[in-house]
Amino acid sequence: MPTLDTNTDCTHQLLPTDPLLRDALSHLPTLLCPAEAAKTMTSILWNCVKLNNTIGRYGRHTKQIWATTKVENMRQYLDDIAQHEYEEAVRIVKRDNAFSAGKDMQTRYNETVYWEIISKGAKLVDPATLPASKGPLDGFTMAEKAATKVFMLEAGFGTGTENQRRCRNLWKKLSEIRKAGVGKILLYRTNEFDTYCKRFANEAASLTDVVMSWEKVYGPLLEQLETRMMKLSAGDFTGVSDFLQPFVAERLGIKEASWNNAFNEWHFDEEAAAFGLVCNPTVTSDDPFWCISDQHIMSESGRNKSIFMFLFPRNDRYLSVCPIVPVNQGDILGLFAGTIRFSDDFDRLYGIRGPFEKLWLDYSQVTGTLNQMKVSQHSEEANVQLHWEPVKKQEDKATHVSWIVSVRALKAIMPFEEILREAPQKEQYLLHQSEKFARQGFTKSKANYGRNAL
Repeated sequence: MPTLDTNTDCTHQLLPTDPLLRDALSHLPTLLCPAEAAKTMTSILWNCVKLNNTIGRYGRHTKQIWATTKVENMRQYLDDIAQHEYEEAVRIVKRDNAFSAGKDMQTRYNETVYWEIISKGAKLVDPATLPASKGPLDGFTMAEKAATKVFMLEAGFGTGTENQRRCRNLWKKLSEIRKAGVGKILLYRTNEFDTYCKRFANEAASLTDVVMSWEKVYGPLLEQLETRMMKLSAGDFTGVSDFLQPFVAERLGIKEASWNNAFNEWHFDEEAAAFGLVCNPTVTSDDPFWCISDQHIMSESGRNKSIFMFLFPRNDRYLSVCPIVPVNQGDILGLFAGTIRFSDDFDRLYGIRGPFEKLWLDYSQVTGTLNQMKVSQHSEEANVQLHWEPVKKQEDKATHVSWIVSVRALKAIMPFEEILREAPQKEQYLLHQSEKFARQGFTKSKANYGRNAL
């Protein structure tokens, strides 16, 4: 995993001129301890994706659900599920998995109020029953220590001396962070976040100030991730929620129908048929790369980082495309929108040549998130490239070859660092320098302004 500057000065702000973040963070609040943020927040962002993938399959609901701690009743419940027909049994499994994920979030979030409960208990402790204080001062009164032990006994936690000390420190810090207004991060907090809190020691800024700065940057991104996962779980891969972000709609004057992060269709059926007659590429996988819900890629070691690619305002006219987690060489960052052509009529403005003669991608009519990235005339400046992958597509009873044109990382890319591809033709490079065409999402569509664009 790439690492940011490990400077322990938590007041360091990565400015727009910083080569790691370039322009994106100039439009975001100050991010304290950015190196630790990149490490710790990555686990929280992945946790958000995993939990919302499970929840999204059933939907967001608030219901009174059946629960038991009796083993025999658990067995009976399982037997009842087995008696249902397929569709009802699947509905119950999705519901239970969704509520289990929600309960997991709630249980961990509940820990942020434990210290408030313990503080109330400390007020009930008779001072006469407390032993004399021993050892160096650690910020806790003897009443708070006694109340912590009682609470842990009642709640079923291990009460070893070291575990009491660790829990006191963590629960008090979590309480202070929650009272400061941190919400999303605590909802999805992970063991990595807890470890950071336990080990935090810096005189330049308090832990609460650091995490609050993270919340201001990552809180809105976590909200967007929640929306994305709900759409993906419902089978909507178009990524239109990106387009509907206010700052995106302000900069793009195109219609919603022109936005598609989901697939690359053939522009003409006749060209698809003509390609099939003369070319027979080897299809290595039937699975489209965007299946983020697949469990084998829903981990930090996974190669598919498409869910973490975001748009940011570069300035008043242009957008930046950046990952919000560290990206490794070879990672998949998503689909480059466009339609597949097989013809001699190559467009030097909007065309990307494919792996076969006459095969090319046309992005003159459709655009998407990654199409808004910067372009360069020089290959050595690029940190991503376009990758063509053949896939089988079923239509009616016939199967034919189509293509996915994805964006792959050429090198490690840091969170909030802009992605940049090489323009294959000078004409295309100049197109992407135009404010007019930026307004059109780099399509031929004439820009509309205001609500009519939607």
